[in-house]
Amino acid sequence: MVQKAITPPDSSSECHGSSPEAKTTAKSAAPPRQALSRRGHFKSRLGCFSCKRRRVKCDELRPECSPCRRLGLSCMYPTTPSSSGSQTTIRPNPSVLNLVDLRFYHQFLTAGFPTLPLRGEKVWAQCAAMSYNYECLAHAILGLGASHLSKNCTIDYEAQALQHRVAAIKLVNEQLDKPPQKPIDADALFATVICLLTQSSLMSDSMVEYMTMTRGGNLVATTIIPDFNASIFKAFSPEGHVSALNEMVQEHPKDLKLIEAFKASALSMKPICQTVNEIKYLETMVSCIDALKTSSLSAWLHFVPLYMMPSTFGNQEFLAFVNPENYTGQLLAIHMFLLDYVLGRFCLPLEEEPKCPGRKLTIISWTKNLAQSLPKPYQPYIEWPLQYCDVLEKQDSRYLLSP
Repeated sequence: MVQKAITPPDSSSECHGSSPEAKTTAKSAAPPRQALSRRGHFKSRLGCFSCKRRRVKCDELRPECSPCRRLGLSCMYPTTPSSSGSQTTIRPNPSVLNLVDLRFYHQFLTAGFPTLPLRGEKVWAQCAAMSYNYECLAHAILGLGASHLSKNCTIDYEAQALQHRVAAIKLVNEQLDKPPQKPIDADALFATVICLLTQSSLMSDSMVEYMTMTRGGNLVATTIIPDFNASIFKAFSPEGHVSALNEMVQEHPKDLKLIEAFKASALSMKPICQTVNEIKYLETMVSCIDALKTSSLSAWLHFVPLYMMPSTFGNQEFLAFVNPENYTGQLLAIHMFLLDYVLGRFCLPLEEEPKCPGRKLTIISWTKNLAQSLPKPYQPYIEWPLQYCDVLEKQDSRYLLSP
């Protein structure tokens, strides 16, 4: 990058008592100013062939950069030889601090950190400090901060959010091949997965990815952190979660008309639930909404196993449930996400409302996207969810604080 030469004012020629001849001499002796380069960034030497051919800056995202994805172009990169002759893998985003990353980091600390564990601001501040030593966690934190800004502000940082996300996922996959040996390493890995999961809840086309990341988080929690008492995430233990619920949950007047409308919409799907898992999922959902009639705390405690249920399925069962062509599974999942907001208004005080409504807007987007993709025979089952989305858009953003 060409650095601008800083030329101070010619103070000697402005001093009192300087002669006109001295001023003329100083001006004639000054070297001509060098023209400043218009480029404000390093030249992209590793960009794809399409961007080089079009003479535009390539953001070097793999496997497909943002300009090529937007224009539908073929995105191919040149091979990069190393000094030893073998190929070197280039990470999507090198570990170099950009000034805009400071904004992502600040957004994470002030508003964008995950909502689990409940009231876990101090835990996530500790994780942010830990990220100095864990590249995967640093990328996950910055990616979440970028997505949170993009969803709740008028500036689009989606390219940077995706860049950090890809880098974090790649590093997580590498670490899963050699599980951490120390509790702090396990905490960093678990924090990374939760940040990636939370970021999924802010991406408009990632409902299946969100459920997949939930399953991954559950896997890490049960295998990498067997003892939560030795972890900074001890509030994630069942005992810690119930203790936090008892402090937060309040009994608010229930809208029985809304409750019955949700229940009727859920029960209408009974004829299309064919597998054991689909039937069990629907029954758990109905039990949760029934519990709300008598107790907000009971409803929340019924919601937790409903939210986690897909994570308990076998691998093939899970893939079948989240398959985009399994319209029953998709409809059940959408009802669950909306139930999160139905319950939130009756379980939490208004002061527990998230600072930003971005996640609510994502859930509404998932519902509308599903409505557009459903075949005609399945359209009746999305009618009430769409009606509720119209109401939800105008309401506050309280939900049960799942990631």
